[in-house]
Amino acid sequence: MTAIETLFRCPVAVEASGLSPAEMGLFPEERAFIQAAVPKRRAEFATARILARKALGALGAAPIPLVPGPDRAPTWPRGFTGSISHCDNFCAVVVARSTDLISVGLDVENRRELDRAMQDLVLTPAERQWVATQREELRPTLPILIFSAKEAYYKCQYPVTSGFLDFQDVELAIDWASGTYTARVLKPAWPAAVACLSGRFLIDDDRVGCGVELAPG
Repeated sequence: MTAIETLFRCPVAVEASGLSPAEMGLFPEERAFIQAAVPKRRAEFATARILARKALGALGAAPIPLVPGPDRAPTWPRGFTGSISHCDNFCAVVVARSTDLISVGLDVENRRELDRAMQDLVLTPAERQWVATQREELRPTLPILIFSAKEAYYKCQYPVTSGFLDFQDVELAIDWASGTYTARVLKPAWPAAVACLSGRFLIDDDRVGCGVELAPG
């Protein structure tokens, strides 16, 4: 998927590639973190850290270990924020300076039809009704788009709230023509700063990509 940086309005650095099993670019702390992981997980982790350091370097950050915290969320150098996503043989990372973005969320998914059970889990009644009114040729893609958009929103809000949300706690309003959407939290008393955020999406033949950002002020 190209042009991932267009998912974000503020200045960001983006790196993406296929998964690589090579771990030579990892710090000892990072290798220790995935010591017991299966090969696919090791490749996802290693590729993400190598891409993240490359993107951070483009913004002037020195290379440091990027070991997840106790909640397994990515950790970033002081003064930076970022987001990681991977699907099948693909990984993408976006990073930004904290002066430009408080938080950022990126999600990339294989373009596919979600099965009925997943659709029932992910889509709210209003979203299901909206999908049913869209052009027939679009309908197979819309549930995975909604899934990806909610994942990107969740990744953006979590560093701010440390709060967990179910798919049914978030409802989207999608503007297909402009490639934008709004994610609104239905759960009562959610922190106002992230209770409603806008995002952008991209779709190509193979993948769906979504981005959400929270800027200062």
